[in-house]
Amino acid sequence: MSSMSKTVTCLSGVLLLGAMLGPFSSARAAEPKSQNIMMTVGEMCGGCVKKITKRFDDVDEVAKVDCSIEKKSVTLVPRDNVRLSPKGIWEIMEGIGKTPKKMVTPDGTFTSKPKF
Repeated sequence: MSSMSKTVTCLSGVLLLGAMLGPFSSARAAEPKSQNIMMTVGEMCGGCVKKITKRFDDVDEVAKVDCSIEKKSVTLVPRDNVRLSPKGIWEIMEGIGKTPKKMVTPDGTFTSKPKF
């Protein structure tokens, strides 16, 4: 076998091994699933932002609240190792008069009050 054939055979083996391992290495590097809860509401103004932010400041499990007037949205970021209850969050929003139109959570997407 010539040295050129050995080189081609060796390179083919390396490429084949890389192709076989590629899917496994990217799976290990995948980001963990977001635990955030994102909601859209019908109306959003500066007063709404203050009301929502103030209400969730009292919830220990929530690390951060982001409101967007333009997108009419609220994003809740839980503290580390915390999973927020979709039903509990929905009820808090209802309690301040901001019933979500849509809620996207790690447990699914809801357009009505979740059962859990």
